Amino acid sequence: MLVLLLALSGLMGLVSIGCFIVIVMQMFQHGDATLGIVCLATLLCGLLGFLIAFVMGWINVGKYQANKVMMIWTICWIGQMAIAVIGNSSGAFGG
Repeated sequence: MLVLLLALSGLMGLVSIGCFIVIVMQMFQHGDATLGIVCLATLLCGLLGFLIAFVMGWINVGKYQANKVMMIWTICWIGQMAIAVIGNSSGAFGG
């Protein structure tokens, strides 16, 4: 069970990274270079750049034409949180 949860969480993490890259690329392509730079620069600050890109991606979803990407990213984040709750409550993650 633990291996399955970790594998699923890891897969969702990789998809999230891909979505982050797509949204940051959209930022640069649509004239929001400063926002893209801020996301990349704050990525090293506790992954704050991920959160900024996620929120700004939803705010500008129409401008970036990234509805599918944002839906996938949202599902991955919710899925990862659900896996963490399930894993911790069942004791699978040692908690």
